[in-house]
Amino acid sequence: MDRADLLARRLLYDAPERDGRAMVRAWGEVVEGAADLWAHLPRRSDLPGTGQEIITQLARTAKTLHRSAGQARQVDPTLQEIGTLFTRAAAMIEASGTGRPGTRWTHRQNQDAFAARLNIMHTLYVTSHAVSVALATTARDEIRDSRLQVYNVPAHELRARVLDVEQIAHSYLRGHHPTGLDGRHRQPVDDTRIDTAIATWDVHAQRTLTREPTPDAMAHVAGAAFATTLHAHRLWRAAAHTGHVDPRTYRKEITPALEAMIERWGQANTVWHNLHHPQVASANVLREASWELVNAMLEVTRDRIGAATGQRIAERVDMPTVLRSLHRVHATLASVGDLFHDTARRAPFVVNARPANDLAHQLEPPTAKRRGWPGLEPEEQSVLSARDVLLRRAVPLPEPLRPLLERPSAQAAVASRAALRATIDVGRANTDAMHVPTTWTKTNPPAARLARSQHAERQRPAPTPGIGVASAPGR
Repeated sequence: MDRADLLARRLLYDAPERDGRAMVRAWGEVVEGAADLWAHLPRRSDLPGTGQEIITQLARTAKTLHRSAGQARQVDPTLQEIGTLFTRAAAMIEASGTGRPGTRWTHRQNQDAFAARLNIMHTLYVTSHAVSVALATTARDEIRDSRLQVYNVPAHELRARVLDVEQIAHSYLRGHHPTGLDGRHRQPVDDTRIDTAIATWDVHAQRTLTREPTPDAMAHVAGAAFATTLHAHRLWRAAAHTGHVDPRTYRKEITPALEAMIERWGQANTVWHNLHHPQVASANVLREASWELVNAMLEVTRDRIGAATGQRIAERVDMPTVLRSLHRVHATLASVGDLFHDTARRAPFVVNARPANDLAHQLEPPTAKRRGWPGLEPEEQSVLSARDVLLRRAVPLPEPLRPLLERPSAQAAVASRAALRATIDVGRANTDAMHVPTTWTKTNPPAARLARSQHAERQRPAPTPGIGVASAPGR
């Protein structure tokens, strides 16, 4: 459920760049999965007379919106994944046997279940708002271009209906979110989980980028690196606030390097994420490893409601152990960053023609030829065919677009190496440094050492002069 909430928050930032109608078609799957999970939670944990009615009303509205969005195959993959996560959570509850009829739930379990209901409804609220934002962009496009006006229900009417759905979801949260999340149960924090997660992610990232490079794999690597660096920044801040790291070093060296790294990996993630085509196989194993890495960091840096304070983080975990894990994180990100850049420069990719055509608009126009010379034909100037763009086909990556992908990948790799240099010696204990034991030397006063050195010089025999070489006069 934390993963679903995080995906919904990310989707809100990407919504203006997505197809609103495709998001409407997939939003019904989110509501269907949420309704299934809602039914597996104890009834006593729900608000009296409101929760089940709201879920039922949302399910009916989602079916109506799906029919009004028009018949097409395009659906939003992120919303599909959120719906799948809800369905998997419901299956886990059913497999555990805790939801059987007659099961008695304790007060603590009911509080945890109510926090889960708030989390579900908040995800529905955020996703519905993201759909309305995407539909606003789609409505503007349909108004400007009459060729897009082929649907019975215009996009602006769909957006008005989605805004009503958003208010319905918000009615359940009003007065209970986020205070109701205080009753959520949390497992004890395992500070060694980060080491296992970063090692697993390193193996799958290296293997996937080497054997099966796809835009989806590149997006997962960049997204995991972005989120990991974001949480690593919080851990470094906590170490500085608790005295485990010099605050001046953190402020002058670590913070600028990590902020640049966050920005570069975020740009790389945005570029590669848009190029993924649904017909190209997704890197599922790498995706699971990426989520495990992010969740391992999130377990340490997040509180019930928001980000944990530095003092709270220091109380949960052993900070020297976390600092050693952070050094491994930066070393791994620097290594994967170099491979990420090399893959973007050399590997063949299959991309979605529509976002690839949008990316082609950033290309510089060809230089003007001399007066009187024949110009290039439109077929020679185009990077992608109009039919491929219209049908959103999966096409090989055009070579003129590769520099536009290689540049942010190279910047992310450079930023990762800079962050590694800024943090490589920070917080490390000096026990591993080589030093000379005190028993190897004798503590003598400076005057005694000088007298003994002069006596040794007087006792040293003078060198024998060679043949034909005049000796210097002695003292």
